[in-house]
Amino acid sequence: MERDEHLRQELDDFKKEKERIRNIVGEIGGKNNKQHKIVSFVFIILIGILLVLGVVLGKITIFLTLEIVVVLGIFKIIWMFYESQRASHFQFWILNSLEFRLNEMDRKVKRIEKMLKEKE
Repeated sequence: MERDEHLRQELDDFKKEKERIRNIVGEIGGKNNKQHKIVSFVFIILIGILLVLGVVLGKITIFLTLEIVVVLGIFKIIWMFYESQRASHFQFWILNSLEFRLNEMDRKVKRIEKMLKEKE
């Protein structure tokens, strides 16, 4: 009974830690965050203003308007790649740290097992 309670406590701790890591990764760029929404909104507003100036009001030629809109779209795609790369790098760093710690713990467990076998 006591062992089951201990395992449940460990499982709860693991779930809390997993959720905390998920939130950290989300803040870095794994999910839509506030900064991403603001940048997307700015790009949409800029493209909308350019289309209104170029197509509706005729202040800018349609060809120039389309060229600027395409360039803004390319900048947005480049920014998205950058954000994705940053999130991937952070996730890799976390996984690498976890692997290092697991290997360290494995070595300690093997050393303890060896010591126990020697004592027997």
